Amino acid sequence: MRRAVAGLLAAGLAAGALAGCSEADRGRMPGPVPSGVEFRTAPDDAPPAPPLTLELTDGTTLDLTEQWGERPVVLVFFETWCTRCADQQPPINDVVEEYEDTVLFVGIANLSDPADVATYVEDHDITYPVAVEPSGDAMLRYAVAEPPLVALVGKDGSLLRGWPEGVEGDELATAIADLAVR
Repeated sequence: MRRAVAGLLAAGLAAGALAGCSEADRGRMPGPVPSGVEFRTAPDDAPPAPPLTLELTDGTTLDLTEQWGERPVVLVFFETWCTRCADQQPPINDVVEEYEDTVLFVGIANLSDPADVATYVEDHDITYPVAVEPSGDAMLRYAVAEPPLVALVGKDGSLLRGWPEGVEGDELATAIADLAVR
């Protein structure tokens, strides 16, 4: 059933996938949500997600409130020295590949050097946008005690789920698939 929903959410993806990741694929923002894809509204008791404006590693600015007006957002808080972050990245990359046109994934590092983040992004084949946020504001707003932490924000800006210590790819994919209107 999850695969059927994933098929709906992945509608509009180009057929076939490249084995490697070109430089142009790094930091890729999704295009418009594919037609026919709709998302459930959050439960009434879901708290609002803290708003964030981030400077991405490519120098562009990303206002998350603009994004979750159109689609769910997954925030991946990590640090380059975090072994658990590195271990969880390949399954997260699989989820990104499955939902890259319907959900925005954003990586956020706080304590890591920007050059180390660039190396980490390359070494771990991260294709979604990444911010280095040295002020620590994003981590404070999302109560990140230590990385990894993954947060799922609904299309309406509600904080739906947080995974301190990170999340396995299957659990994240299931949570995203459950947002689809069936």
